[in-house]
Amino acid sequence: MVVCLKRGQVKVYRALPTGRNVTLYILGPGDLFGFLPFLDGQAYPASAQAIEDVEADAMGRATLLQVFESDPELALAFIGLLGRRLRASFDLILSLSMSSARARVAQALLTIVPTGDPGTGHQVISLPVSSQEFAGAIGIVPETFSRALTSLVQDGILERTGAGRYRVLDLERLEQASDPGD
Repeated sequence: MVVCLKRGQVKVYRALPTGRNVTLYILGPGDLFGFLPFLDGQAYPASAQAIEDVEADAMGRATLLQVFESDPELALAFIGLLGRRLRASFDLILSLSMSSARARVAQALLTIVPTGDPGTGHQVISLPVSSQEFAGAIGIVPETFSRALTSLVQDGILERTGAGRYRVLDLERLEQASDPGD
């Protein structure tokens, strides 16, 4: 079954053999998930949990196939989504194998910087989950995540504005900090 979020956020996570959960994605309005069984006929390899109140549409395999047959453009858009998810997975593998913790944190923060006119002031980032979960999602321990954030704050790239909230003071330097060679 494919689920399309209309409102709210969902955390997709996987339980490790140790019993610890690892966050794979934080999804929001317009995002799709649950499509892997549609592709390979196997069980979905992760679990999903609403982070806040959610409104979503769900579509079964048979209905989705009918939609694709009647509108091939939607099938192409779906393939594009799959390509972007696969590319993001490749990028994550590269990040986990090469980047410093600071670069991983900067890369992850860039993915949640609000889009819009940067001329309206500094963008404010709110972590969508706890710091511990966010750290786990990028493959570092919470203490290392905290040190990397502190480094970005001390360098004048970010400013703490509250629990899990940061103002981006220098977007260009945050992008530079996300370089795997940083």
